[in-house]
Amino acid sequence: MSGVLTELDLLSVKVISVRPSNPARGLERLQGALTVFESSSGVPLATLDARAATEVRTAACSAVSFRLMARRDASVLTIFGAGPQASAHLRALAAERQFDEVRIVGRHRAAAEKLAGLHPRARAVDAAQALRGARAVVTATNSAAPLFSSDSVEPGTHLMLVGSGSAAASEIEPALLARAAAIRVDHRPTCLQESGEIVAALREGLIEAWDVLELGDVVLGRAPGRTDEDDITVYKAVGNGTQDAALAALLLGVRAPR
Repeated sequence: MSGVLTELDLLSVKVISVRPSNPARGLERLQGALTVFESSSGVPLATLDARAATEVRTAACSAVSFRLMARRDASVLTIFGAGPQASAHLRALAAERQFDEVRIVGRHRAAAEKLAGLHPRARAVDAAQALRGARAVVTATNSAAPLFSSDSVEPGTHLMLVGSGSAAASEIEPALLARAAAIRVDHRPTCLQESGEIVAALREGLIEAWDVLELGDVVLGRAPGRTDEDDITVYKAVGNGTQDAALAALLLGVRAPR
């Protein structure tokens, strides 16, 4: 995955490997490097930990979607997953808002309870308890199958889907996208091909391609985020190289010439 910031003369290239057996070795599943270059000369400027960079930029963009698309009174956050992305999202969203309650749902109870320990109002819960009253929901899992039914999501909920990045995997039922008033993504061309949730909903005729717009369009005022308190809104992330380059520029202190 690559990204270019012309105005900063910056180019980044990220190489990622995913090794499901790594946890047994005491290593993270995702490994990789984010290498940053000066675009004009090709001179390497730095090599960063791609895993850490991915966690930070993914969670930061979800927090932007929350700011622009969630209800202002959303006070209950539910996170499906208890791994690095779930942890990054807990930190990013807690920095954006003081939640009255945070619910963590994980395959392994011990991992969910450990993550819950990072927030004073967080607790590990079963999936059956997770969505009632929740107005902000993060899915950060490796699941290839939906984590909950479409009907269990209440009006007014904002969902941030950041786990599965394969066209064959869906963390939610395609029918949920048909209920959504706004579907926003990090990179539209990639999501139309690689987001399992969106691919399935398009295939089944539940949504149209023009329903899918980028979060950047909301930031720039070219598309709405939330227009009604009862809207269900969705943000889906599969990866965006320009965001990687922007994060690298921030970390390296690269600024546009005045």
